[in-house]
Amino acid sequence: MHFDEIPQWARLRRRYEAFWRREVIDDLPIAHIQNPNPDRPPAEPWMLAEGPEKYLDPRKFYRLSRWRRTAWNWHTDLFRYLSPAYGPNVFAGFCGAQPAFGADTVWHEPLIRSLDEADRFRFDEDNAYWRAHLETVDYFAEQCQGRLLLGVTDFGGPTDWISQAMGTEAFLIATLEDPDRMRDFALRLARECNRAYDLVYPRVMRYNDGCVNWMPVWGDRRLVTAQDDMAINFSPEMYREVFLPALRETIGHSPRSVLHWHDGCAHHLDALLGIPELAVIQFGHDPSSPPFRRQLPCMQRIQASGKLLFISCVEAEDVEFFLRNLDPRGLMMIVNTADDAASARMAEDMRRWTRQRLA
Repeated sequence: MHFDEIPQWARLRRRYEAFWRREVIDDLPIAHIQNPNPDRPPAEPWMLAEGPEKYLDPRKFYRLSRWRRTAWNWHTDLFRYLSPAYGPNVFAGFCGAQPAFGADTVWHEPLIRSLDEADRFRFDEDNAYWRAHLETVDYFAEQCQGRLLLGVTDFGGPTDWISQAMGTEAFLIATLEDPDRMRDFALRLARECNRAYDLVYPRVMRYNDGCVNWMPVWGDRRLVTAQDDMAINFSPEMYREVFLPALRETIGHSPRSVLHWHDGCAHHLDALLGIPELAVIQFGHDPSSPPFRRQLPCMQRIQASGKLLFISCVEAEDVEFFLRNLDPRGLMMIVNTADDAASARMAEDMRRWTRQRLA
């Protein structure tokens, strides 16, 4: 399939297919090399304002999404795509939480105060924000047709939905006081999210070639993305008991799966590696965490378990270290550089380091 705004898509497609097979072609793992765009066009005033209009009007949100993509120049394996979701954990809004439409992103206001009210928080196909989202997906699909790829909706994950539904403090207390009911609540929401995914997936894929998520990871078949950032607050034992069943329900819903994770949650790595359906772990770096290099043993364990590894974001000075200490096969990374010339040099350096590593 040809996309006007994705040069050499056939070659990029072959590279991503090799990633899923744990192969390296062109002497280079999947490299998302990017640098700030010094010639970014100015925003229109409404693009910087708060409020729902720019997120819920499909035409405005499409223009806003296109403008936001101009912040960076993309190189190597980065390709043009758009996500139709107006913010993280949008599934909370489809379950009744009220979105807070900020200037840069969208969060959700608490809806319930305790697990006694859990029935109020559930997916509803008549929900106004869900219907607006479907309109956005349909509009984006038509605009992207033959031009660029459209990402599958980023729904979020169980701990994040419930923490927004209840408020963080009430969520943590309820988990400690009634873990069995919390586990059942999370599992129900995961199953409802799977139903929402099944409804939106055909609309997203109308003109796509393969499936892409918000990071982006491209797959040659149906792909689901999950995350559980609030897992950082729980012990490995409690997380495994209460929330892992819901996470596994989400991940197991599609043949390809990616988990968005942070090094602050590294204490849950054993539980994650025990999920056979999980294919890719996107290992992100928290600004408050120790230097990213210290997480090398965790990254090596991910690869040794047979799972694919996606590191983000890697600063230019750390790339050689990771390539010399990790297997380039089944490896993907986002790399930040200073400018276009530095991005081009980085691609060549990564090829050289990869050849040396494979040798």
